[in-house]
Amino acid sequence: MTRRAAVLGSPISHSLSPLIHNYAYFLLEYPATYEAIEVKSGKLEEFLARELLSHDLLGFSLTMPLKEELIQISSPALQIDLRSREINSANTIYRDVEGWKVTSTDVEGFQFLFRDISFSSVSILGAGGTSRAAIAALAESNVNIEIYRRSANRDASIIAAALGSNIEIKDWDRCAEAWKSDLVINTIPADQVSSLIKGYTAPKLFLDATYSPWPPGLTKLQLEAKGSLISGFELLAAQAVYQIALMTKVEFDKNWLFSELIGKLDSLK
Repeated sequence: MTRRAAVLGSPISHSLSPLIHNYAYFLLEYPATYEAIEVKSGKLEEFLARELLSHDLLGFSLTMPLKEELIQISSPALQIDLRSREINSANTIYRDVEGWKVTSTDVEGFQFLFRDISFSSVSILGAGGTSRAAIAALAESNVNIEIYRRSANRDASIIAAALGSNIEIKDWDRCAEAWKSDLVINTIPADQVSSLIKGYTAPKLFLDATYSPWPPGLTKLQLEAKGSLISGFELLAAQAVYQIALMTKVEFDKNWLFSELIGKLDSLK
């Protein structure tokens, strides 16, 4: 039986997840297909109530604006793990022997990308689900983390995601201070970074979680400055590797699959 999976969100037509998941299924010789499905805010619970009954379903990836909405769904059919509740964000629904599980592979994606990198200070731009996944990924690294956000509405979620690690939450009007950190992580959408471009100073290492359109404005500035960059393509591929492992239950070398997916994405540049 050919299985199926999909990425859910709105807007969703720009998503590159179908490209890399279908390519991974091809490489792994796994009989499945993966598509993009438009699901608007407020419609997720209704959609899942119907779709999770399907026997051929592998699972779903979730992107904006559904990562936080998923955590709020109260359904006995979904088991949400503790870490996703702590960061108030999840991007993966998958099935195991106990039923449907919910988790955030964004956390593993960040940890994978940071595995061979040394740094002592981190600045994170933004306070959404991707930002909080980065905070959780760094929680045991004993580094100083500064989070720059526009509103205090998500401060409680930021603190919960930090798991007691050393963080400092700063107002957005101070974001020019971020560039002094060893590592700067941008989670602000590409169409909302105009205020950052004017005062940009290339940090030692920049991770830009955005990738569309390529290259995003801050990524372009880091490349022009010949600074070290972890691209949004790399984050997309890293978290997808863990989604693919959870959904398919196939054992594979994660470094190998990551490299293959990056090669596929690089062909789009």
